[in-house]
Amino acid sequence: MANQPKSGFTQLDLMVLIGLVVLLSAWVGLGRIGERGRIAKCAANLEVLGQAMQSFGNDHNEALPPAAIESRRIAWDMPIAPYLPRSLVKNGVDPLFRCPSDRLNHSRARSYTMSAHDMQSDNWPPGSNNATGVGLVWNQENLPRLLGESAVTMAATNADFLAMVKRSLIPSPAGTLVLTELINADNNLKDTRWAAISSSGQQLEQLLHDGVRIHDGRYNYLMLDGHVELASPLQAGVSQGPLNIWTIRKAD
Repeated sequence: MANQPKSGFTQLDLMVLIGLVVLLSAWVGLGRIGERGRIAKCAANLEVLGQAMQSFGNDHNEALPPAAIESRRIAWDMPIAPYLPRSLVKNGVDPLFRCPSDRLNHSRARSYTMSAHDMQSDNWPPGSNNATGVGLVWNQENLPRLLGESAVTMAATNADFLAMVKRSLIPSPAGTLVLTELINADNNLKDTRWAAISSSGQQLEQLLHDGVRIHDGRYNYLMLDGHVELASPLQAGVSQGPLNIWTIRKAD
């Protein structure tokens, strides 16, 4: 009787299968290690930008730069650029403003944005009890409404007279957001578009609907005291999440 063919894996088959599993595990592991490195580099970028904001404040009576002055086409990145370390900007400042996980095609990439102040009457003037962010957005509606019609002309010739949020007004620097990530191809240096973000709901919208995903669905959040936290948009507080980092008011 002829020998029946043996079924199942041969020793060679098993060795090939084990090799494929090892290679797949290594590939997945290297990908995760690479993303951890990009998260760390992004956090380091934010720390340097935060230090430049502190230096700006030292020279401007404790003030943080405005998020945007639309009439002057000034965004927050421009006032702090002179305070960036020369050793890091000798080849241009652009790399410091780009998250390494941002793969979009920008003209002059800026991956970061400032937490926006809700410039309504109940949050004006900026103060320690404001339930809103630190980045003022001066536009054609806010200028005359909050400062009067003459402010429109003044802003066109001298931006220094515009109010800014002062560090001394913020009761909890370690729990107050200054900068975070907003990945959008139109978020570019020296552009007031996307220079400010109102809440982590915009980041959540990107994750759920726009397919923009970085840091395994998390974002880096730079606090006023200079430290960076990594969290999901839900953890950061779309409305009243556990971190509650989006407002000036302490323990909001």
